[in-house]
This record gives sequence, C-alpha cells and structure tokens, in this order.
Amino acid sequence: MSEPPTIPRQTQPTFLFVCKDGPMAKEMRLTHLEGHLRHVEKHWRSYVTAGPLKAPGSPVIHGSCLIVCADDVDQAWEIMNGDPYFTCGMFETVEVHDMTMSIGRYPGGKIWESLESVRQRANGG
Repeated sequence: MSEPPTIPRQTQPTFLFVCKDGPMAKEMRLTHLEGHLRHVEKHWRSYVTAGPLKAPGSPVIHGSCLIVCADDVDQAWEIMNGDPYFTCGMFETVEVHDMTMSIGRYPGGKIWESLESVRQRANGG
C-alpha cells in the first residue's frame, strides 16, 4: 500500500444527507423512480456520490445517502428539493451535515500535511 498524496482542501462546501424511509417509501420509490433518476442525472456534477441504504447483506432499501457539493446549505437544499424523492414525502427523516472531504479516492488523497495540522482543526481551529 502506498501513502496517500497530500492534496489541497476542497474550497466548495460538501453536505451529507442521510435519509431514512417512511412507511410508504417502497411504493413512492417505484412511483417516482423515473423523475428521481432524471433529476440526479441532470445534477450529477453536484453529487460526490449518492445511493440507497440497505442493511449489510440485505437487498431491502431503507433510505438514501447523498453527498452534495454546493456553495451553502440552502443551495444544497435547492438541489434536493427538486428531487421527487424529497418532494413526495418518501423520507421519514432527513439529517444534513456539513462535511469535510479529508481522505479517500474521490478527493484523490489526504488534505493534511501533518498530525499537528489535524490536531488544530480537531480542536476547532
């Protein structure tokens, strides 16, 4: 295994949406699938990734996870509010988190240069 390269921190904010299905989600998901796919394809450049949530080893979908790049949380919600899965009331709960992409394949490495720089950020700096 190789060491990940150090890369610049992304300047555009990233938002994590964790959506848990409501009781009628299975029917709503099928009814609004075409519109949902059209919407995410139209806005694909805004998504880091998105997909269904399932228990490990289960084929049953019980929610969705979406990571979206946007200038602010209002713009992220504008994208989500255009998605039929959001507007039909399919989700019982939606949690939104401001997220820093720190390491991985998508950012292409890691954003820190040293332990001390991470320690400062972890302490609110």
